Amino acid sequence: MKKIGIIGNGVSAVTAIREIRRADQDVNIDVFSDEGYGYYPRPKLIELIANRESLTEIVRYDHNWYEKNNSTLRLSEPVVGINPSSRSIMSKAATHFDYDRILITTGCHPFVPPIHGVEKAGVHVLRTLDDALAIKEHVSSSSRQIIIGGGILGIELASAIKAVGGSPLVISNIAQLLPAQLDQGASSALLSRLENMGLNVLLGFTCVQVTGPDMSTGVVSTTGDKIRGDCVIMATGVKPNTKMAQESGIAVGRGITVDDQMLTSERGIYAAGDCVEWKGFIWGIIPVALDTAKIAAKNLIDHGSATYTGTTPSNTLQVAGIDLTSIGNFNPKSPDYQSVVRTDESDGTYFKAVLKDKVVVGGIALGDRKVAMKLRRLVNSSEIVENTDEIFDA
Repeated sequence: MKKIGIIGNGVSAVTAIREIRRADQDVNIDVFSDEGYGYYPRPKLIELIANRESLTEIVRYDHNWYEKNNSTLRLSEPVVGINPSSRSIMSKAATHFDYDRILITTGCHPFVPPIHGVEKAGVHVLRTLDDALAIKEHVSSSSRQIIIGGGILGIELASAIKAVGGSPLVISNIAQLLPAQLDQGASSALLSRLENMGLNVLLGFTCVQVTGPDMSTGVVSTTGDKIRGDCVIMATGVKPNTKMAQESGIAVGRGITVDDQMLTSERGIYAAGDCVEWKGFIWGIIPVALDTAKIAAKNLIDHGSATYTGTTPSNTLQVAGIDLTSIGNFNPKSPDYQSVVRTDESDGTYFKAVLKDKVVVGGIALGDRKVAMKLRRLVNSSEIVENTDEIFDA
């Protein structure tokens, strides 16, 4: 094998490059990026907005890193298509030929609900470094920042904006924060801690309009309630980037369809990360991006050498400085599961373990990293738990 083309330059791409280099020191790698920067971790965009890291600190890998890994980084060269039969890559700049294998790591894009007025100036999304720079600049000149979306990104944005002197308000159309990571009890505990930190959250507010003639001046709900705000940020989820693959004749569903080797419907073309759909699942979380990239990279070099069997859904992060972990099946609907919960209002902690047949299969740890580590160990080891009172004794 002589040449591999990688489309995208996020965490899946750089993970694949490292894995390829472990197996093959000589194969040439071309990396195509829509952006004008080397690799940066997307979670660090919050640090940029909060003035905790600079632009140069955010970008982890420059051209030198790619050169050391026998890779050519093609910045600001978005790919518009692939020819599966010739395995050529068409970018806006040129057509590149003779790839032995191609890996698609196009990630995802912000989902913006059909809200009237979202095209106005002053309305932002956060996905790229340029998005973060635009938000940072606008926050410094705006008086009130409205963040639409009560997920991880929405809360992190509010915390970052408050850290630089802004006046953020998080609004969510449902009655729960972080529904993908927390149950109702943990959400309530988190909300109390955020309010104690001075972060304002409004639940059950469904935005239908961004007001203002040209520039945003606020938002309106389904019931006609109005909130003023000259900076609006949409944090309403993401969708896999499938357009280029689909237009190139590659099978897609909600994401780019892959098998257990991360192979797409076209021979020699693989996909990994947030853009993929595997057995009907799409995740959009870093553990899956890392796992699928490693599997894809191994099969790029030697097809059939690695098989993806799934990733236990897990989120370990700090939300507004609060340690939060959710793992596995933390909110089961079946009576076959047992839930053990421990809360402490004095310190705002919330712990939950979900067991089936005396084995911990999921859980939540809000406010204590040691408990989170123990929950993760119990889930991964599948050991029998006889005394549930000791689960949270870290």
